[in-house]
Amino acid sequence: MCKTTLNLNNFIRRKDGKYYRMCIKCNEEVQKEKLKKKKKKNLHTDTHRTCYKCQRFLSNDNFTRRSVGTFFSACKECNKYGFAQTRRSRLKNSEGSFTSREFNEKLKLYECCPICKRKWEDIPKPKNLKTVIAADHIIPLAKNGTNYIENIQPLCYSCNSKKGDRLN
Repeated sequence: MCKTTLNLNNFIRRKDGKYYRMCIKCNEEVQKEKLKKKKKKNLHTDTHRTCYKCQRFLSNDNFTRRSVGTFFSACKECNKYGFAQTRRSRLKNSEGSFTSREFNEKLKLYECCPICKRKWEDIPKPKNLKTVIAADHIIPLAKNGTNYIENIQPLCYSCNSKKGDRLN
């Protein structure tokens, strides 16, 4: 920002009647820089995709297809050698553990998925899954969460996938 004293005419007026603290000229410069830094969108066709991690242009069979028909952003190789190892490492280095008995006891407290509120029996099961219920870390391992049962909640596979490593 230029930090010079200017007339109010040099500032953008907001809807609430107040003015932005940045003059029009500085705002334009900031917006131009923002556009320069904006990441180029990956190229996808009907038969090929660009892996966002390695940036290779590969045929669709190199990507894992979700049950809803869309593809994962990273190729199978990047998933295999990147994400899976990172997750296993975090799990190994995290504090605590829980048993399937503890998880089943906790599951009895939930009639439905706590996020989407669908009853477990009403959630359609994809061919590739044994159950629709996933053990979710409330505070994700990526955010230094523990692997104790107190930090675990049952979610449907869809909500767990959407949540990713976010806190909610």
